[in-house]
Amino acid sequence: MSSAADPSTQQADPSDPHREVLYRCEHQALPSGGRRFRRFGELEQFVQSVVLGAWWEATFPDAPLEVTVLRRSAGATFSAAHVEADGTEAVVWLRAGSWDAVTVVHELAHVAVGAHPGPDGPHGTAFATTLLVCWRELLGVQAYGALRSAFDTNGIPYRRERLG
Repeated sequence: MSSAADPSTQQADPSDPHREVLYRCEHQALPSGGRRFRRFGELEQFVQSVVLGAWWEATFPDAPLEVTVLRRSAGATFSAAHVEADGTEAVVWLRAGSWDAVTVVHELAHVAVGAHPGPDGPHGTAFATTLLVCWRELLGVQAYGALRSAFDTNGIPYRRERLG
């Protein structure tokens, strides 16, 4: 493998320095991606059940409850989430082929963090902490433990005191 193709030797994007390592940690923790949604309607129903549920409201009281889920084509190279500046609405775009629990929960964590993720970028401390909270609740304690261990091994910062 050439160093150009090896993410461990690439320079991190200064605006999002933890992104590539965090993605690797998710893959290490749950390589299968977890639950796969066969139909887009199932995926939408899952997202709505999360964001309209009591756990979401209690855990992320400032997160949007109005979340639109849109599908991207198979040619798209990534999934994404966007929260409006006022924090009342969000959109999650999921690319075809990425209808798995790890991707969906990742994007929901972006929604929970909101429009202003903090000084260390979109995949920084606030996001990593929120992602751990979401994994514990939505993917289970074993998956959470594996992700937390991967974060610790790879130096991903998170706020331990928020994890209870």
